[in-house]
Amino acid sequence: MADTSTMPTPTIAKAGGLPVLSHSHFMQKLKEENRFEKNRFTVAKRLERFQLTLSDEENADSQINLESTLGYVPYHEDLLPRWNAFADSQKDNESITSITVRNSCIPPSPFFKDKIYPIFQKNKNITSLELQGVNRSLIFGVISVLKMKKCCKLVSLDLSWNKTRFTDIARYQSLSEAIGNHPSLAYVNFSNNALGENVDHLSLVLKGSDKLESLILDSNDIDSDGVDLIMKFLKSNKTLTTLSLSDNDFGNKGVKAFASTFEENDDMALRELNLSKNGLTLATKVESKVLSDMLMHIDLSHNLIGVQGLKNVVAYLAGNPPLACMNLAGNILRNNVAALLMGALKRNTNLAHLNLGHNSFTKASVPCMVDALKNNSTLLTLDLTDNKIKPKSGGRKELVKNALFDSTTLQSIIDSNHSCQVYLSDNNWGNKDTHEVEIRKMNAFGNKGKTIRYKLVLAMFTLKTIPFNPLAFQHISLELMPRLLEFVQQEMGHKGFGKDVWNASRKGKGGKCLTRVYEVVTGWSMLPSLFERGPDKVKKKKKKQATKKRKRDDGKECIPGKRGK
Repeated sequence: MADTSTMPTPTIAKAGGLPVLSHSHFMQKLKEENRFEKNRFTVAKRLERFQLTLSDEENADSQINLESTLGYVPYHEDLLPRWNAFADSQKDNESITSITVRNSCIPPSPFFKDKIYPIFQKNKNITSLELQGVNRSLIFGVISVLKMKKCCKLVSLDLSWNKTRFTDIARYQSLSEAIGNHPSLAYVNFSNNALGENVDHLSLVLKGSDKLESLILDSNDIDSDGVDLIMKFLKSNKTLTTLSLSDNDFGNKGVKAFASTFEENDDMALRELNLSKNGLTLATKVESKVLSDMLMHIDLSHNLIGVQGLKNVVAYLAGNPPLACMNLAGNILRNNVAALLMGALKRNTNLAHLNLGHNSFTKASVPCMVDALKNNSTLLTLDLTDNKIKPKSGGRKELVKNALFDSTTLQSIIDSNHSCQVYLSDNNWGNKDTHEVEIRKMNAFGNKGKTIRYKLVLAMFTLKTIPFNPLAFQHISLELMPRLLEFVQQEMGHKGFGKDVWNASRKGKGGKCLTRVYEVVTGWSMLPSLFERGPDKVKKKKKKQATKKRKRDDGKECIPGKRGK
């Protein structure tokens, strides 16, 4: 290591009232310690982002957010002034409800005890705590605080992506007690912490989670033995409604444990289950029993579900279970299963969201998809992004036209699907030809009448795919005439109409609005009857003649018809 006696004094600037370490000095220190020599530019950018984040968040009274979005920022002694300045800025703050720290490392002990612990002492209304990609000093300190009962009103705790790997099992015991000491705690995320490497560690975490509503254990290397432990936990748990085990790769052996547990315990509280990225095939009847009728949401994305597994999924959907959301993205599904899946969708009246993205469907699958959409009014979203259904000749235009926006005639538009939002592309590529983005936004209205009106305006007055024929409206009733006159004056982008679905840069001209109004009114069959007089003649009322008073010779008034006494 180089001699630090000749090192220049660090340059401290001012930014937002907080000292900012100069990049040159920081980079020199890192280089001398042989750290990040191959990525010096990135480290400088990370440091800059870290400093700006602290400056930007210093005025947020109720939320603390310390984050490096460009990657992990290791602790260095030259960052200590920044951390001290931050802690001092919060020492009198008693209104904090949320603390978030991502990709950043606090100074070593006793910094937490001297600077961070007093912040927790003064703020008993903290409900959200998120510590992602932080060092052990911060995690150990927070756990010690949470072990104390009534230290805060915690509802959400996120300790994901820390790779803690506590060597001492007492640390996991402390974590278990910290979670269990908060009856208000409903959500815990402990993803990517290598819990599966030791079932004793996993067991302690589950022990403290017995009153949670949501537990996230993604990317923890949990194998079939770990799944067995989780199943024992689920059998005795009466509060957990959401469980996520994505990216653990426990395979079909692990999913069999789920299937048998669900079959024997159909009264569990579990409603949402994430089993994505676990190498599942669901090829056997036993494995497919993981598709339980008690579930409302299941994520099976990025597995290995082939033809046989898809057949089991189809049989499950055809039974019309209460399931509302299913994710089958990334299972290499092809055209040979499209007809089976879409056939089940036609008969299902409960499924509201289906994700089939990142598969291999092509133009050949479009006809059965159109048939399913035209015969299903309960599906609200269908995700087909990143398939091989391309604009123009690739089938995307046919799918939008035939299922969602058939602008051939007025009746064909009315008969289209007005409830399902279909996603065909991650961006607007090809939208100029299909108008899929605008149609998707219209179908999201949740109001069938409004959706149809917008589609008619788009077809008749903007795209002009349906010729405007005033005679089509000649027999409309008098009560509906004001709405019709309003309708024929509308055009996408004209005077703000359709601003919630139409690109603001494409403004309608509205040049023929008055012409359409004139043509509708003059062609209206009821117009002459408004000016016709009925068969009965109007009776004229006779006017009463006013009686004139005159005076007699003696000066008294004389009324005609009356004789004076």
